[in-house]
Amino acid sequence: MREEKTSREKRRRRRLKNQLLAYTILLIIVALILAAGYLGVKNVIRYMNNYNDKVNKVMEEAESSAAAEQDNESVIEEEPPAETVVYNEGYMPPAEEDPMNSLVESLLSGMTIEDMVAGLFVVSPEAITGVGTAVQAGDGTKTALAENPVGGLVYAPKNFKSKDQFTEMLANTKGFAEYPVFMIVKAECGASDYGLEKTAKASELTDADSVSQAYGSIAASLASYGINMNLAPVAEVVSEDGDASLQTRTFGSDASVAAPLVNASVQAMQGADVSAVLQKFPGTASGSKTMEELRNSEFIVYDMAVKGGVDCIMVSHIPASGVTGDDTPSSLSPVMIGDVLRNTLGFQGVVMTDYLDDSAITDKYSSAEAAVAAIQAGADLLLSPENYQEAYEGVLQALTDGTITQERIHDSLYRIYCVKYKNAIESS
Repeated sequence: MREEKTSREKRRRRRLKNQLLAYTILLIIVALILAAGYLGVKNVIRYMNNYNDKVNKVMEEAESSAAAEQDNESVIEEEPPAETVVYNEGYMPPAEEDPMNSLVESLLSGMTIEDMVAGLFVVSPEAITGVGTAVQAGDGTKTALAENPVGGLVYAPKNFKSKDQFTEMLANTKGFAEYPVFMIVKAECGASDYGLEKTAKASELTDADSVSQAYGSIAASLASYGINMNLAPVAEVVSEDGDASLQTRTFGSDASVAAPLVNASVQAMQGADVSAVLQKFPGTASGSKTMEELRNSEFIVYDMAVKGGVDCIMVSHIPASGVTGDDTPSSLSPVMIGDVLRNTLGFQGVVMTDYLDDSAITDKYSSAEAAVAAIQAGADLLLSPENYQEAYEGVLQALTDGTITQERIHDSLYRIYCVKYKNAIESS
């Protein structure tokens, strides 16, 4: 009887050993694929979607087999209690690796510093191709992206001629890009650009369901073209006598009412794999407000959106002197980005500057100065500098002289690619 028991135990251990070996082989395969770097990014994404299913299947088979073995043996003789595994003092089992972290780090480790810096910029297609109005993507776009692997391209209504034309241009552009790229438009509810079916304006929407329906429709159309980021919704809280240009674009003057509507916009778009970009932090009426006043107004809106997982927030050029004590544009302010947006509101997503070719910036800063200051302040994406090449060279020079560290660039790109890959994985 003892020999039979020993034989069963050996068979059981051998079976489990073989099944665990299969599990280990899966892990090795993943490691090899990740080591392939950016040339295998799409395959990695596709593989990751199936990876957990394969691992779960192996483990289920192991558990099922072990359970069957235990049931058979219990008829003959009860198994002795399993040995307790005791780790050496100070040793902890390795933590499970985060697949997203491995994927992003694998890509970043294969990028040159020049490509990393270019990846911080969002520009129009005209800014890198030199054409008057981009309506197609051919050899010129291919060459431009090879020389300037920017992080995002923002398209204007003038770039749209028809749904087929726009879809083909974006598809070709993505195919030319060495790295994943944000394809961006600004399409708020109430607008009919880009061939979108016109919806009610934000000021006319009073409940979350209608907001979700409006932005869900917009996002579905944008996603069908290949757009993966939308500079919307407007998250400002504007009083009835406030900025007239914002009156119909906002969800009202009451932050507690606007907050769930803004959040509904975010969820509707990101549910369709189109990253939302809240506009703009802080708002136009925030200049002289104190921190306490902001907490009781627009911070209510941003707090809900941040907790809801909004991908990106655009920081305005409005000086928040009531908080910072100076007239530095918020987009270039370490206090507003680092202390307030990151620490106070807890936002860990992508921070985008407002358009850097705006006179609020160009009247006081060169393209290089603005780009460097924005990165120092904590911004991740630099939107439309007045002169892209000058801004790009300025950041490279700042890295050379130590004004900006490579770790700082890495941090921004890590956040950027986590969003890019999240959308790619969820939509695959």
